[in-house]
Amino acid sequence: MVELDDFMSISNFNDCRKEIIERKKLGRVLEAGRNAPSPGNIQAVEFVVVEDEEKRHHLSEILGDPRISEAPSSIVLVSDMERMRRRVSDELGACYAESAAAAQNMRLLASKEGLSSNLVTGFDSDDVAGLLKCPEGKVPLAVVSFAYCDSPVSSSDRFGMNEVCFYNEYGSQVSSVFDGFEWKGIREEKEVYNKKVKGAISWIRKYL
Repeated sequence: MVELDDFMSISNFNDCRKEIIERKKLGRVLEAGRNAPSPGNIQAVEFVVVEDEEKRHHLSEILGDPRISEAPSSIVLVSDMERMRRRVSDELGACYAESAAAAQNMRLLASKEGLSSNLVTGFDSDDVAGLLKCPEGKVPLAVVSFAYCDSPVSSSDRFGMNEVCFYNEYGSQVSSVFDGFEWKGIREEKEVYNKKVKGAISWIRKYL
């Protein structure tokens, strides 16, 4: 099981080791991406592994991120827009959603394998498509780079559960349900909370 606290990012380009990532390990990362959720199970995402030094340098320039040039392996997530369009009206939004799920799957698995990673989106897809010789209709939407790093950065702080999660309807909160150090689920925590409240009431009635 991958713990979210173990999620590791590439801090800077000087931090990447030149060590080649093992084929089997990179294969497991790709398999995690391939098995990510897909809208309507259309499976429109495809993967281009970029390890050629010159191509990594050009990709780094297009994306404006030097870490891509220094990391030994990058995976470009390419979406088949035509395949998605057959089933979904907003094919671009659906492809972005599928790419995001695949990228997250790969990064979590990579952390478990001792790899740091870096995600880049929002770039010029046409330039990347030209670099990779993608056919028409195949659109690069995300790039994930992988490397062994000496000083990986842990995942950034998030809003507290009590700030972003509600019960049954928006705005409905029971603070103690969400503020526990280990949050195991709303339903289970609420049951524990209700039992504690009932116990406290019984104790008060007994001694008052």
